Amino acid sequence: MAELDFRKAIIPDEIDALCEFDSRSFADHPADIFSKDDWKKYESYWMIVDGKKAGCAAFDETNRDELWVASTAILPEYRRQGLGRRFKRWQIDYAKSHGFARLGTVMRPSNTAINELNKEFGFKLRKMRPKLYSDPPEDGIEMELLLPDPVCPECGKPLRTRRSKQCRFCGADWH
Repeated sequence: MAELDFRKAIIPDEIDALCEFDSRSFADHPADIFSKDDWKKYESYWMIVDGKKAGCAAFDETNRDELWVASTAILPEYRRQGLGRRFKRWQIDYAKSHGFARLGTVMRPSNTAINELNKEFGFKLRKMRPKLYSDPPEDGIEMELLLPDPVCPECGKPLRTRRSKQCRFCGADWH
């Protein structure tokens, strides 16, 4: 099994690398490629496989209760190896560990692989977004995953709030 790591992208230093990565990942959908200004708006993370950048994700954390996945990409040469499943699991774990109540995303209906993967992880249809995409034109499928209330990773007792950084029962710290 491939060695997998996740690392926060350094903004603005890595914006050119993110743009180039996006261009390679979304070559068939040029309208989906983020600009440099787009990348500046998001918390972005690299998925590193055996020391090489194989995937990236952009998160919008402006809504206190929902982590929005603005983009997920895996380079074509790394697809169909189970990495999408591992990346999705990491995104869900990230959202849980940062106290979000929901994880939201939107995708093209033609991207059946990610649509099926989201359903497999329990994402539900929130709404259809007519004519969201261009080049080629498509509607958007907006989905969400409701996350369980957080518990302390040390003692397992419920936390007072989703953004708690210390357990009131055992005193454990995290984040």
